[in-house]
Amino acid sequence: MDRNYALSFPLANDFNAYVNAALANGEITKDEWYALNNTYFTKLYLSQDNPRGQSGHGGGAQHYAYAHLPIVDAIYKDGTFLDVGCANGHLMEMVHQWAAAVGFDVQVYGIDISEGLVALAKTRLPHWSDHLFLGNSFLWRPEQKFGYVHIGGLGQVPEDDELALFDHLMEHYVADGGRLILGPVWLDFSLDSRYLSMERLLASGVTPTGYVEKTHYSRPNMIRKAIWFDKGTR
Repeated sequence: MDRNYALSFPLANDFNAYVNAALANGEITKDEWYALNNTYFTKLYLSQDNPRGQSGHGGGAQHYAYAHLPIVDAIYKDGTFLDVGCANGHLMEMVHQWAAAVGFDVQVYGIDISEGLVALAKTRLPHWSDHLFLGNSFLWRPEQKFGYVHIGGLGQVPEDDELALFDHLMEHYVADGGRLILGPVWLDFSLDSRYLSMERLLASGVTPTGYVEKTHYSRPNMIRKAIWFDKGTR
């Protein structure tokens, strides 16, 4: 494979398909898979000029809120909140604000594999600098566990490690009585598309405690969905 492919800024879906195929074909190792993903997403996010883009979102502030507010539906009491794959920390600060708006005191934390993005997050959020951690979420074991753990998707690891990542998060990240939140993601039923890592997780026999979904504001065939799992579901 072309090791410089990540630097050419292909579309994210194209990049993901490329490196996943290279891993499946034995052209790269899992360590190289992580390194290539780190290089691509760090450079892509740091090339953006606004906090949403630097956290991986391509829309404006209203679209960002619409797309991520379902996370707050999973919050039902005060507690700690860890964002896995936090990038520049924008979701952390928004969840903190949104939870406060509905009456919950949520103390936010984040972890990311990218040294550049964690450094940016600490620059943006100096008051939370000791709440931001650098590490591979599949290997990292936090010193404390959290009441809420959020991950946008299990694609932070190769496909055959997705269920193991889920188990790792539940065992080592989520406190007793805590909750793991997955998503939210867009599902486009007009294309018969599925969010595959979510579908594979549910097909494995894991049962969510709850979920929330809502229709896209202008495309009725699309829904935004998040699911969550309370500690002890498996």
